[in-house]
Amino acid sequence: MRRFVDHGGSVVATGETGLYNEWGEPQPDFALADLLEVHWPTGRERPSETARAQRASETLHTYLRLAKGPVMAPASTGAASTGDEGRHAVLRGFEDTDILPFGGWLDQLIVDEGALVPLTFIPPFPIYPPETSWMREPKTNIPGLVLNTRPSGGRIAYLPADIDRRFARDNLPDHGDLLANIVRWAAKDAFPLTVAGPGFIDCHLYRQTGRAILHLVNLTNAGTWRQPVHELIPVGPLTVRIKLPQDVPGRKVRLLVSGETPSFVLHAAGYCSRSSPYWTMNLQSSSNLARFLRQF
Repeated sequence: MRRFVDHGGSVVATGETGLYNEWGEPQPDFALADLLEVHWPTGRERPSETARAQRASETLHTYLRLAKGPVMAPASTGAASTGDEGRHAVLRGFEDTDILPFGGWLDQLIVDEGALVPLTFIPPFPIYPPETSWMREPKTNIPGLVLNTRPSGGRIAYLPADIDRRFARDNLPDHGDLLANIVRWAAKDAFPLTVAGPGFIDCHLYRQTGRAILHLVNLTNAGTWRQPVHELIPVGPLTVRIKLPQDVPGRKVRLLVSGETPSFVLHAAGYCSRSSPYWTMNLQSSSNLARFLRQF
């Protein structure tokens, strides 16, 4: 992984990544501490197995505070100091709030000097009765997200706050948006495929000799996340952008189900890459299973 990062690769890690070995035994520090730029405090005991299991199963009344500007952590204290510039790109779309629901628990970590900390932990406080529901500790220096950029250009995002697990458990849209922002930042927006439009669409891009195949499945239904599906709801239009592989000239597009050959725009400048062309097209209503075959 270090070689991957040294060659410009980016990494997104969450939760207790690297704190335990292959046998589940606790380690004195993160195995990738030099990449993540965080450390477990020396001498501090790890939560017991019982405590870890309890954390995994419960939902706490906790939040994450969004930094108003770039936040850099001095190595001496692990505390955060806020800059005057605008918010970090990973917080795009959250301009109207300073906190996000979390639901989990975080431990204090030591953050290396120069690392960015755009999210910090707000400890639990009572939910009710209403007159007692106020933040006992509205600000802490406990990191919820740590970012750094390596000399190679690789980007490292470490989420002590396991937003990925919380999103799977709670299905909170803000968690999904935050995860998407972090991945976009780490990948430098270099994606081979983007699909924009309403609905819940499962997207799979495949490559074969001389052509690219995009399989879109409309999962939008009245009982999303529950099986069996009672009704699929038509959605659209969708705007699709694909970075073309070098052996795909981009001359033809065909929809496998409808048999249509929709119009598209082939761009000379590369989407995601300046040296590779890409095309953009619009699709109308997509109902039931929609399988689209792109032939170029």
